[in-house]
Amino acid sequence: NREKIDEAISEASEKWDIGRISKTALAVSRIATFEIMFEQNIPASVSINEALELLKYFGDFDSVSFVNGLLGKIAESHACEKQI
Repeated sequence: NREKIDEAISEASEKWDIGRISKTALAVSRIATFEIMFEQNIPASVSINEALELLKYFGDFDSVSFVNGLLGKIAESHACEKQI
């Protein structure tokens, strides 16, 4: 599912190339995106909150706000796809 996950991250990050995202932020984003897209029993809000907590510990302040926006867009997009 990595291609689908990376595609979702690329679309949500708009002007940022996926290669420009820090390794820590990208790894955490991939895990949370997997949960949002493929784990039906985990609410998106829980996945996002856990990702942000990891980044607060392992990342930097800019990563936290960037990933928050990124995952919010992915969750919103994925929720719309489920409704169709």
